[in-house]
Amino acid sequence: MIAPRAVEEYLAHLIGGDRRACRDDVQRLLDGGATLRELYEQLFQACLYRVGDRWHSGELSVAVEHLATLITEDMLRLVFPRVLEREPNGRRAIVSCAAEEYHQVGGRIVADTLEAAGWAVHFLGANTPADALASMLAAQPPDLVAISVTIVDNLPAALRAVRQARAALPKLRIIVGGQALSDGRAADFLAVPGVQRVSSLAELDALVARWEP
Repeated sequence: MIAPRAVEEYLAHLIGGDRRACRDDVQRLLDGGATLRELYEQLFQACLYRVGDRWHSGELSVAVEHLATLITEDMLRLVFPRVLEREPNGRRAIVSCAAEEYHQVGGRIVADTLEAAGWAVHFLGANTPADALASMLAAQPPDLVAISVTIVDNLPAALRAVRQARAALPKLRIIVGGQALSDGRAADFLAVPGVQRVSSLAELDALVARWEP
């Protein structure tokens, strides 16, 4: 559990655009034994959610929100060597954000979490067209595809990606996640056979554990 004071200090540095102080904060938590899940959920994800809320309320500018996102991506790169400590398990995943979805940190966290469990992961990043994703799936069939969507307006694009993925590989297991799927918005996705919503890293870990030998 990351102490609330440490979270508040990191958040202040994040909003202030102080990349060096954020790096020092994260390194201190790593040295103190913080786990990847604690960093991802209690620090990176939680602070970005708070930045997003303050941007929506008009308290923060879009420039500050963008800078906070870029700093968070730098912090993910800082902790990434910890992700690679696990031996490969022979499973493959493709992780993508929906078309027009430029918030890619959530997808990146999912990709890193899978890699930390030993999966080989192709992370396609932001704004991946549905047909491009389907083409890759057909050419390089994975064990799992994960599609992330943060903005509600991008739900139709995410649903197209899910449907085209299902058409490309009828037996592929598909997971969807992201802030846009809260408040009962996942129903259309779950109506597609073999699709599962994952709302936390704990759920993702449980899903992964069921696939391990």
